[in-house]
Amino acid sequence: MEINNNDYTYFGKCIWCLRTDNETSFIEKPHTISKSLGGRNIGFDVCDDCNHYFGEPDESSFPRLTIEVCVKEVFNVSKLLFSKRDKNSWKNFKSLYFEYRHKKNTIIIKRDFRRNSLFSKTFTRQFKRGLYEYFLQEYHRVTKKGLSPEFDEVRSYARYGEGDLPVYYVTRRVGVYLLPENFNHVEFYFSDDTLKNIEKYGFYNLYILGHNLYLEVTPRAREFRRYYLQEEINRISSGIFESIIEVKDINDIDFLLRKLFGEK
Repeated sequence: MEINNNDYTYFGKCIWCLRTDNETSFIEKPHTISKSLGGRNIGFDVCDDCNHYFGEPDESSFPRLTIEVCVKEVFNVSKLLFSKRDKNSWKNFKSLYFEYRHKKNTIIIKRDFRRNSLFSKTFTRQFKRGLYEYFLQEYHRVTKKGLSPEFDEVRSYARYGEGDLPVYYVTRRVGVYLLPENFNHVEFYFSDDTLKNIEKYGFYNLYILGHNLYLEVTPRAREFRRYYLQEEINRISSGIFESIIEVKDINDIDFLLRKLFGEK
């Protein structure tokens, strides 16, 4: 079986809504990671309805925040701060939810969203859902196994907002960040060891723009959560990393690079 580039299908069944090509269309290019974040990979088996859903304001959330925009906003803030040595880089920064105050070198939530008491909670949830969206689309692109029932919880959470799946973040002692050579090309990686960890423990370790995160991608993760995360703490423990915490609020992620700039 080959990928059909005329309608971007392999199995002809959407990895999100599970509808077939007899029930829905697969005409538009399904970028596995938003182009605005630097994604270049084109996936398959993502129907047009589901493709649109992730890139449009979510009517089921309040405020109506777009899942992919929430992910893009977080990491594009980090991109800006990593490249701020270029004195003019800030001029190209565009954000729906944040504003950069160049003279004070600070980033704040725009006033209209600061006034909404639910903004931070909703933003955090949409950001987490977006990470799981990108994971399954990239995983399916690489392995062609994204339709497996073991990812039903990922489907329900990312696509339909049902339930809640955790995201874990590795905190740092010092502001040292390892960045990819191609800074503007964001990609999820699946080495043999990564795939073994998904199969054995249900966890996926994501390293993106200097940030180290963990996703619970199959139900096995609940069984091995304590063991696996402790083993990971032991593995990465060094002068750089400090601990692994569950992301409860978007500010649990140091996307403002406070450690890099010597802030607490």
